[in-house]
Amino acid sequence: CPQVCAAHYGCRLGAMKRVLVGVGKALRDTGQAVERMGMRAQDNWIFQEKICRHRALMNLFDQRPKLRPSVFVAPNASLVGNVSVMDESSIWYGAVVRGDQSPVDIGGKSSIGDRSVVLSASVNPTGFAAKTSIGDWVTVGQGCVLRGCTVDNFAVVGDGCVIGEGALVETHGMLEAGSVLPAGGLVPRGEVHGGNPAAFVRKLEKDEIAAIEKKAEDVSMSAKKHADEFLAYSNTYQLREQLGTAAGKI
Repeated sequence: CPQVCAAHYGCRLGAMKRVLVGVGKALRDTGQAVERMGMRAQDNWIFQEKICRHRALMNLFDQRPKLRPSVFVAPNASLVGNVSVMDESSIWYGAVVRGDQSPVDIGGKSSIGDRSVVLSASVNPTGFAAKTSIGDWVTVGQGCVLRGCTVDNFAVVGDGCVIGEGALVETHGMLEAGSVLPAGGLVPRGEVHGGNPAAFVRKLEKDEIAAIEKKAEDVSMSAKKHADEFLAYSNTYQLREQLGTAAGKI
């Protein structure tokens, strides 16, 4: 059957491309390692210089971000202080997670979208815990602000949402894009809330509840692809050497 042959050929071609990408990354890693060995032999340690002062992971005295090895943190994201991130979660481009006042805990298979900010609070005026807790299989959209709140497992926070201190999004709860959940607010289990302030919109359908886990899984798989593009060491120092050489010729 021509359709079956075409599908089989497409699968083989995709597998070959993945193998080539893996080999290419291994060669890049090997090339950088060999170059660093040569520089050490020449007593040239320029590769250790931090050309970019941005730090994706930053300690605050004895408070240090704790990440599982499978976590993806984008190069321009920031995790500061007492932050814990569990397996296969992802912190996307421009996001900031700050545990400088109280702990911030993020479960497994969860994602913090681009430019979102997750903060803790020193004191919670509602009487709830000042820490920020995000459960497993949670999807936080782009441009959100979460402060001193709790988002339970399998919840979805839409793009541009704001969640205040002591607010709670229960399991399978969903907050529509652009919504504001004020301090002490609640999104009950299996409900969709939206607006400013957020109010009940409707109940989630069974297929929507099943889709929450798939969405979190898709984001996790996408994070793995992004993680494969970054090497363990920066090669920006090569550009500096080239600029220095060019300046010497002027």
